[in-house]
Amino acid sequence: MIFHDRVTVKNPGGTDPKGYPLPDVILGTFPAQVNPIRSTESIERGVPPLMAYYRLVIGKTGGKQMSLKSKVIWHGRTFSIEGDMEQWRVNNRLHHYEATLKS
Repeated sequence: MIFHDRVTVKNPGGTDPKGYPLPDVILGTFPAQVNPIRSTESIERGVPPLMAYYRLVIGKTGGKQMSLKSKVIWHGRTFSIEGDMEQWRVNNRLHHYEATLKS
């Protein structure tokens, strides 16, 4: 599989035992493929005007380090993971991960 894009994966820092915020942790930049799925527009009050969804295909090195709380940075935009990350196996070996990203 050829990955045409590069994404940066960032995990939120959370808080320490005393309640102080911890900084976000950048896990690195990984080769990936990002494709648009759909977008929705809203005119409701309090709802973002545009929600865009993308399909992320990332190699096993980057995918193993990601969690459902991870943020993905692609072309300067930050995305959250929507739903679960799926493992894709070929001949019973882990090949890559796939996830849906939401802006």
